[in-house]
Amino acid sequence: MTIRSTARVAAAAALALSLAAGVMPARAADERAVNLKVLPKDISGNDLHEVMNGWSQALGVRCDFCHEMKTPGDFRSIDWPSDKIGHKEVARRMYTMMTGLNATTLPKAAGEPDAAVSCVTCHRGLPSPTTLDRVLVDLTREKGADAAVGKYKELRERYYGSGTFDFTPRSLQSVALTLADDKATLDAALVIAKLNVEQNPTAASAQVVVAQVLELKQDKVGALAAVEAALKLDPKDRHAQRLKQQLTQ
Repeated sequence: MTIRSTARVAAAAALALSLAAGVMPARAADERAVNLKVLPKDISGNDLHEVMNGWSQALGVRCDFCHEMKTPGDFRSIDWPSDKIGHKEVARRMYTMMTGLNATTLPKAAGEPDAAVSCVTCHRGLPSPTTLDRVLVDLTREKGADAAVGKYKELRERYYGSGTFDFTPRSLQSVALTLADDKATLDAALVIAKLNVEQNPTAASAQVVVAQVLELKQDKVGALAAVEAALKLDPKDRHAQRLKQQLTQ
């Protein structure tokens, strides 16, 4: 499958998803577009519609994210050729970067002629790509651990199962260990580590991180209890075994 056909399939799939979700097209499929600067000027209305819906789905946005809507809430009032909304030019630059990567860089680096990325590869339903651990670390440093816990639960409720964020134990472990590197956020690290245990009660690794943070807080008894909890879940966990050996020496 060529890069072009792969992109077409991905765009068509995104269009099907958006239609299934009840997001109806805002412009006629056979309407001839103007002011095209990176897409082919002779692109058909249907093909352009597929591409636009694919981008919309990948970023989790609607048409007015890039296109000027003269009357709020009225998609019929959108001025499609207008470049007033800055996101439109950003989209052009991102598309140009992506096509360049797909044309030469990725096939050469991967040794596979069809190696390619699409908008959703990075965005995963977010206008500005980011990761869960980055969101939570930044929020903890700005507003504290309680705010981060609330944000985690909010994001989990909204995005769980979508692939937008990684809700496996790894993300919260990363947050806790990053915060634990700074004495000023050591207490916050323990809050996040315990949140991980709460959300992933069968993960031995979550208990190990609690033990590591407690050890840094010089709570040897608590750390050892967390290690024992980890070993109860997974007697072969090497991190827990090594930490227990350190704590009992």
